[in-house]
Amino acid sequence: MNITVLPVRLRECDRAALAEHFIALEPEDRRLRFGSPIHDDALRDYVARIDFLNDGVFAVQDERLRIVAAIHVARAGESAELGLSVLPGFRGDHLGSALFARAVMHLRNRGIGSVYVHCLRENAAMMHIARKNGMQLTSEGSESDARLELMPATPQSHLTEWVQDQQAQAVQAMRQHARLSRALFGVAA
Repeated sequence: MNITVLPVRLRECDRAALAEHFIALEPEDRRLRFGSPIHDDALRDYVARIDFLNDGVFAVQDERLRIVAAIHVARAGESAELGLSVLPGFRGDHLGSALFARAVMHLRNRGIGSVYVHCLRENAAMMHIARKNGMQLTSEGSESDARLELMPATPQSHLTEWVQDQQAQAVQAMRQHARLSRALFGVAA
C-alpha cells in the first residue's frame, strides 16, 4: 500500500479508533502483539486504561483516517516500554520503523533514559526492528527483551519533533477536510 508515513500523536478522543485498530488485528497478530491470545473486550479494556497524558500513543493513518499502525509508549519512571502493531496489508512499508523512531524521539525529548520491548521470541518483525535500531537483545525461554539506552535531548531533536508534529497534524486536517467534503457532497469514499 502507498501511504503517507507521518506518525500522529493520538489523544483521548482517539480511543475508539485505537480499539478498532487492535480489534482489526488477526488472532495470531494479537497474540504476538500482546503476548497471549486476547479477545475484543480485553482489547477495549486495555485501550480504556491507556493514560494518554503520561504515555505516548502514535499512529499512522490511511486516507480515511483509519489507524493502520500504532505504537504505545508506556512510561515507567526513567524507562518506557513499547508495544507496536501494523495491520497486515500495510506491513513492509516501514511503518513500524517510523513509529519506533517517533517514539524514541518523544522519549528522548522528555528525559527518559531507556526504552525496552518485551515480546515473544517468535515475533520476528519486532525482533527485526529492535536489531535494526541497535537494541540489546536477550532471550529466555519463549520470550525476548530488547533494550536501548537513549541519547539526551538536543535543541535539534526538539525542533525535529515539533516539525514532524506540525506536518502530521496538517496532513490529518487535510484528510479530515476531504472526508467531510466527500460526506457533504455525496462523493463515494
